[in-house]
Amino acid sequence: MNLKYLGTAAAEGIPGVFCECETCKKALALGGRHIRTRSQAVIDNALLIDLPADTYLHYLQHRFPLYSIKQCLITHSHADHLYPLELEMIKKGYSHLSDYSPLHIYSDVDGYNKLSEVVNYYSIGEVRLHLIKLNKPFAAGEYTVTALRAAHGRASSPVVYIIEKDGKSIFYSNDTSEYPEESWAYLRTLEKPLDLISLDCTEACNNAEYEGHLTLDRCAALRDELIRAGAANAHTQFILNHFSHNGKHVSYDEFVPLAKERGFAVSYDGMEVEV
Repeated sequence: MNLKYLGTAAAEGIPGVFCECETCKKALALGGRHIRTRSQAVIDNALLIDLPADTYLHYLQHRFPLYSIKQCLITHSHADHLYPLELEMIKKGYSHLSDYSPLHIYSDVDGYNKLSEVVNYYSIGEVRLHLIKLNKPFAAGEYTVTALRAAHGRASSPVVYIIEKDGKSIFYSNDTSEYPEESWAYLRTLEKPLDLISLDCTEACNNAEYEGHLTLDRCAALRDELIRAGAANAHTQFILNHFSHNGKHVSYDEFVPLAKERGFAVSYDGMEVEV
């Protein structure tokens, strides 16, 4: 499988949309990997993860075939991960497609409800919505997907996803801190370690302890726990993702050596990884 990070920032982006802090000034001046848009990813140009307001920007920047993708996973309903109004543009007349087979979107209840409002109000027949069940593998096109509960506030019904195909596995774990016990219970049942784990590292080198996002130190502890649980091993790729300008030492060139020292790769917008 090919995992491509389309956007790798938290809600504000880096530089923040209304910010003049030193981190944002540096990112704007240096450009390149210092610029981070709101988090989104795509697997094999076939399975989209999240639908933020930056989706159109990602399409322009990375030239992935958005028009032909028929499967999309939603991690949670927060606005930087789900912008349902964009779906009106898939309707005939707004779009001209050779294949109008539906776009299938999978979400837990809050995201499903937000999507339903838009799909029903605008009569978007080109979209099919699916309410997922936790800890129950389901088919999303050619992929087997399992949604686990994340720790990011129940109001947004957040989930993380295990995505499998051809004996390979990706664990896309954004917008969560340490997992609730129900998710650990499932992770302990995995028959083989995961091949790639993408972890939230919003707070970078801060000492933040709140529920919802992680720091570099907490990511290292979580990795060790995943290994003890049998969900990862020495061959698992660990990549840090979803960064905020509020994170200490979060600029790309500062953070990469710090993460590397702890055994992590660092995502950037446009990064591709083979599994």
